[in-house]
Amino acid sequence: MHAHLESFRPVMDLDVERQLRHRMAMTRPMDTAHGMFFNGVLDVVRTLGGSEAADRCQEVSEERRFIAPVHYPVFGLLRMMFVAVKDLGARAGGGSAVLRLMGRRAAQDFLRAPAGRMMLVLSENNPRRLLNQLPSSYRTVVSYGERRMTWSPGERSGCLVTQWDFMPPAYTKGLLQGVLEAVGARNVSVIGSPLGLLDSEYELSWD
Repeated sequence: MHAHLESFRPVMDLDVERQLRHRMAMTRPMDTAHGMFFNGVLDVVRTLGGSEAADRCQEVSEERRFIAPVHYPVFGLLRMMFVAVKDLGARAGGGSAVLRLMGRRAAQDFLRAPAGRMMLVLSENNPRRLLNQLPSSYRTVVSYGERRMTWSPGERSGCLVTQWDFMPPAYTKGLLQGVLEAVGARNVSVIGSPLGLLDSEYELSWD
């Protein structure tokens, strides 16, 4: 596990800071994520804050570049998010807003990857089918965590339960909204509730 990054003195939402610090401290070398997620974070930072902000994130990742099919330690991804929120939160609507944008970008990148494209094909643009496929498809692009769907009586609502998931809630909310909108869901609502430090549930509904 990694020590907290006490040298950073961010000016940002305390909840977001706490979430990211705790998650960084709990990562293990075996906890990895697909390189596309790192590139997506850098692109969001570059859009919001320019190339210098993106360079700062790249520097703390300790990687010169990210190759999409390769997995990298998720600690570096969280560290990039930490620095990005520190730099951009005040001008971009807060730390949660920055993370949610990163999650939406992650949805786009994931749906362009082979596992995401196959998930779209199998879903036949049906949000419920897509969410049933999501846990197994997403597991191909990250090494950590478990995810499962439970369903409400209605056709347009359910709950995604995540365990040992390092991504902060705002990021996951953006990702879920992005994948649902990709198959035509409208008025998407994602409400997250913590079940533990790395465990959460997300109540989903749409029109």
